[in-house]
Amino acid sequence: MDIHSILPMHLFALIVVSIFAYVIGNVIYQLHFSPLSRFPGPKIAAVTYLYEFYYDVILKGRYIFKIRELHEKYGPIIRISPRELHINDPHFYNVLYSHSNPRDKEYYYLKPFDFPLSSFGTESHQLHRLRRGAMNPFFARGRVLQQESLIQGLVKKLCSRIENFGASGGTVPLSLGYTCLTTDLITTFTMDRCYGYLGAPDWYPNWGQVLRDASEMSVVSRQLTWVLSLLKMLPKSLTMSLNPGLKLFYTLAERCRERIDEVQYERQREKKGSEETIGRKKTVFDQIFDSRLSGEEKRPARLTQEVRSIIGAGTETTSNCLSVISFHLLRNPEKLRRLREELREAEPDPTAEIRLCQLESLPYLVSRVAHATKTKHQGKANHVKIPQSSVVLEGLRYGMCFICPTIRAMLTSYIGEQALIWCQHSPATQIAPKRY
Repeated sequence: MDIHSILPMHLFALIVVSIFAYVIGNVIYQLHFSPLSRFPGPKIAAVTYLYEFYYDVILKGRYIFKIRELHEKYGPIIRISPRELHINDPHFYNVLYSHSNPRDKEYYYLKPFDFPLSSFGTESHQLHRLRRGAMNPFFARGRVLQQESLIQGLVKKLCSRIENFGASGGTVPLSLGYTCLTTDLITTFTMDRCYGYLGAPDWYPNWGQVLRDASEMSVVSRQLTWVLSLLKMLPKSLTMSLNPGLKLFYTLAERCRERIDEVQYERQREKKGSEETIGRKKTVFDQIFDSRLSGEEKRPARLTQEVRSIIGAGTETTSNCLSVISFHLLRNPEKLRRLREELREAEPDPTAEIRLCQLESLPYLVSRVAHATKTKHQGKANHVKIPQSSVVLEGLRYGMCFICPTIRAMLTSYIGEQALIWCQHSPATQIAPKRY
């Protein structure tokens, strides 16, 4: 037999045997020798990410709910993947997310968002602290209170649009309106530019959808890492034809880059004493430029990712919270009536503006907002932390349990809050503001 015909056969057999040996070796390691092997959970989840893939990709984000079922079966600490633990104990929150014992973020959950230069996408706790600290004064409570007139103006515009929908007898797409409201608010606050989303005749239905699509895509690309790279290689014209909402997405990204250039130019004119810059409103870019960050941290490419992550974080999340509040109030007329009575007592004139400090003194309103922010479904994408030192769990539920450094641990807010937000006569998912 010709040796040249034998070699390919042996090479193929060697590859197959090597793959088989690797798989078997990995299974044995994960089940018996891994630092996580002593923690309970499904065996298949311990040896492969396919278990998570099935629930998050095939069943579209259902793994968080499966985790809740697994806790009922296995207990408060379970292994949910080859490298991660999940802890269902709200009292552990301050241990895992302690300020005194900082922990790094997990790259596995950050990479799908593709903002590695932003504070949100920073793995290292120390670097994240520097980047976030540079912006903290801009988002301080006093600074936000200065924007109260801006918020009032945009809310009035939203109410006017809702009245117009009602006058025409059409259905009010509240969730779209809320998304446009939060987009205009956050771009005006951070960049001093309002792009008129709230004034669009149809409230840009593709805009809200593309934000939700991006969230779903982050789950897919976390499992299939090549998907995001492939999409970035495609021409924008092709991706926009596949998803019309991406045109708004790309346009906003371009506007962010243009605004950075404008701010840099305005700052140069300001240093030269130009009268045109007198009274110029400061942006989040000014805050970063004036900070003690290095020049490398002030590059336009990084600032673009920073502001895009801020817009992404404050748009659909806040919109979803407002939608949850509206849904529960419309579904419970008695709760809506009580809220209206409280507002009328605070200000009988419905056309008058109510200051934020007044609204914060209304217990029923505050409890409604608190309930919505805690019970709206949240993902686990950015809650995974990597301890830099051993974590010790003690108590009747755990006995004595050590979580070693480098082990990924998380406490999903949705599951933890179900246990923490408790009232004697109602579960956490029911509206019971008295618990606050």
